[in-house]
Amino acid sequence: MSESTIEKNKTAAPDMHWRWLPGMLLKPRKTIQAVLAEKKAVWLTPLLVLSALIILAVLVAAPIQRQIVQSGSNIPENFQYWTSDEQNAFLQAQASQTSPLFLYVFPVLRRVSGYWLIWLLTSSLLHLAITLRGSRSSHIGASNLVAWSMTPFILRVLVEIFVVLFARRLVENPGLSSLLPSDAVGFKAYLRSVLSSVDLYYIWHIILLLLGVRTLSGLSKSKALSSALAAVFIMLLLLGIPGFIGTLLSGISTTSSFYFF
Repeated sequence: MSESTIEKNKTAAPDMHWRWLPGMLLKPRKTIQAVLAEKKAVWLTPLLVLSALIILAVLVAAPIQRQIVQSGSNIPENFQYWTSDEQNAFLQAQASQTSPLFLYVFPVLRRVSGYWLIWLLTSSLLHLAITLRGSRSSHIGASNLVAWSMTPFILRVLVEIFVVLFARRLVENPGLSSLLPSDAVGFKAYLRSVLSSVDLYYIWHIILLLLGVRTLSGLSKSKALSSALAAVFIMLLLLGIPGFIGTLLSGISTTSSFYFF
C-alpha cells in the first residue's frame, strides 16, 4: 500500500452510519444486528441528530411560548384569590420567562442534556443488569444498542416541530400524563411525572432494546428480556424525579406544555 493511501485512510472521516437511521425504523432487526456487530463505539450519530432537532424544536416553539407569557393565558386558576405579593412575584417571574436565556438557552441545555443522560443511564443500567445475570458483553455494545434504540425519539421531536409549525400551538400533557390531574400532589404528582415520559415513542424505544438485548448479552431469552425490562423500569422511575422535584419547588403542574421531555 502506498504512503499516500495510508495517509488518506488515516485522515478519512469516520463512518457515521447514516443509513442506520431509516433502517432502525424500517428494518430494525437487521439494523440492530449491524449495530451490535460493531466492536467500536458507534453511538454518536443518533444522539447528534436528536440534539440538532431539539435545538430546532426550541427555536420554532420559543415565539409561541413568548406570546403565551405576554398574553397572560397561562395565569393559573384562582389567581384572583392570591395575595398581592404572590401575584406580583408570579408576574415578575413570568416577565423573566421572555428573555432569550429562558426561551432558548435553558430549554436547549435542559432537553439535550436530558436525552444524553437517558442514554448514559440506560446503557449503564442495561450493562449492569445483563452482567449480573452472567453476560460478558462490553459496555460499548450496550451504549451502541441504547443509542440506536433511541431513534424513535427523533420522530418524537419531529412530530413536535410539525405540531408547532402547522398547528401554531405547543404540545400539552405529553405522554400519558393526562391520565392524572395537573394539580396532583404527593405520589400522584410523581406518578404523573413518570407517565409524561411514556408514549408511543418510548414504547418503541423499549421494543428496539428488547430486539437486541439477547444478541448483545448472549444470555437465554428469559434472562436477557428480564434484564432489559428491569433496566428500563428503573430508568422510568428515575425519569419521574425531575418533574416531581419541579412540582415541589414551584407548586405547578408536573409537566410543561412546552416540551415532550
